[in-house]
Amino acid sequence: MFSTGTRVKIGELKWSFKLVTTIIEFGQLRNCFRCGREFRGDSGKRVCANCATPKDIKRPLNPTLSFREKQVVHLICKAMLNKEIAYELHLTEGTVKEYLNRIFRKVGATNRTDLAVWAITTQGGVPMAVDGPAMMEN
Repeated sequence: MFSTGTRVKIGELKWSFKLVTTIIEFGQLRNCFRCGREFRGDSGKRVCANCATPKDIKRPLNPTLSFREKQVVHLICKAMLNKEIAYELHLTEGTVKEYLNRIFRKVGATNRTDLAVWAITTQGGVPMAVDGPAMMEN
C-alpha cells in the first residue's frame, strides 16, 4: 500500500490541517468580561450568552418593617411630604424614596394612600412605641 515515507507525509498534512483549523477557531474564541470563560462569539461581543441573559433571581424581601421603615410609614400616615419626612428624619429625599419603594414592595401597596390605609387597618396605625426624634412631637 503506502510506504513509510508516504504515511509520514499524510500524517504531517493531517497535523498541519488540524493546526490551521485550530488557529482559525482560536481567533474566534473570546474571554467573557464577566465570568472569564472562553466562548465563541461574533466580533464585538464581550460577554458570553450565559452572562448576557438577565437572571430573574429576586430575593424575597423580609416582610417585617424595620425601625426606620416604621418611622416613614408613621409620617406617611400623618400626610407628610417626602421633603418633610427627609427633614424630620435627617435623611435625603432620595433615601426617603428608596424607603418608600421598599415599603411598597413589602406591603404590596401601590401608592401612599394604599400604604396609609394598610398601616391603619393592619397595624392600627403605626404605634407610638416606635420612639425616635420624629415621634416625640405628636
